[in-house]
Amino acid sequence: MSLKSETMETKVINGNFIKDKIFSEVKNEIAALKKKYNKAPGIIFIGFLGAPLLKYVIPIYVQSAKAAGFNVFIELKRENTTEAEMFDLIESLNNDANVQAIVLLQPLPAHLNPIRIINKIDCNKEVEGFHPQNMLGTLIPDIQATKYLMCLPAALTELFKDAEVQLKKDQQWVFILDDEFISNSLALMVVKTAASKVVPHDCSWSIINNTSGNMIDYCRRADVLVVVTKNPEYIQAEWLKSGVCIVDVYSNPIDEIPSKKDPHKLVPIIRGGVNVESVKNIANVIVPVPGGLVAAVLPLLLRNALISFKNSLNI
Repeated sequence: MSLKSETMETKVINGNFIKDKIFSEVKNEIAALKKKYNKAPGIIFIGFLGAPLLKYVIPIYVQSAKAAGFNVFIELKRENTTEAEMFDLIESLNNDANVQAIVLLQPLPAHLNPIRIINKIDCNKEVEGFHPQNMLGTLIPDIQATKYLMCLPAALTELFKDAEVQLKKDQQWVFILDDEFISNSLALMVVKTAASKVVPHDCSWSIINNTSGNMIDYCRRADVLVVVTKNPEYIQAEWLKSGVCIVDVYSNPIDEIPSKKDPHKLVPIIRGGVNVESVKNIANVIVPVPGGLVAAVLPLLLRNALISFKNSLNI
């Protein structure tokens, strides 16, 4: 008599509900503030020509921010922009009363140090939570208060809450990162800060380089597996513990196809580090790419930008 292996129904968490909910709240509040103060919040997106996904990200960010009621500014920089030029730009934006939120889109060209650039942004206008002072406030709120929740861990917390994901005691959280991310000081600080906020205090967590010889062993004992990789569909089903919760983070463009709405417009095909279909009935929960964590980040960023605007009005 053959025995059937146990299977489970995998819950795939879609971030669009949270996105729509938070976006609606931000839009309604901005409309009320405009009516009362006859002013609108200003947000600027700074990106570098040639960066992966920039040509898709900028239109989405701009359209969403405008739809919410923001005055939107865009600064697209050449790849050979110098650090001194970036410092001059940021100083002018720090002093611009029409701009309450400065968003520096990653990645930066290799010759620019992202922490040095972000450190120059007024921490009150840096709304992603990446400024060193804002990270410190996220890590140790009793020492240094921060005005804004870091968007990445806040998005995951919102998604888990909405999907009623129950995190248990003594779980092992494993963060799998490419060597490129581990060697990137900003990326590594963001992961460590985010982990400090989302991992329960009675759980353990580890950051593992995907080139490590024991990487698969860590995957197999992970109760929660967070994947940050530029290798599309990298994680293999046989590496996973049954019932694992998977959080896929990084968006990889692998191709372009004509848009269904406008065949003359190309849209990207995006893949994360985990193939959803391959882990169904193995994973208990998956936050996928696309449509998971990233979908919830932008409205949270806009919410932080709204808080910055309210702070500038002293309300």
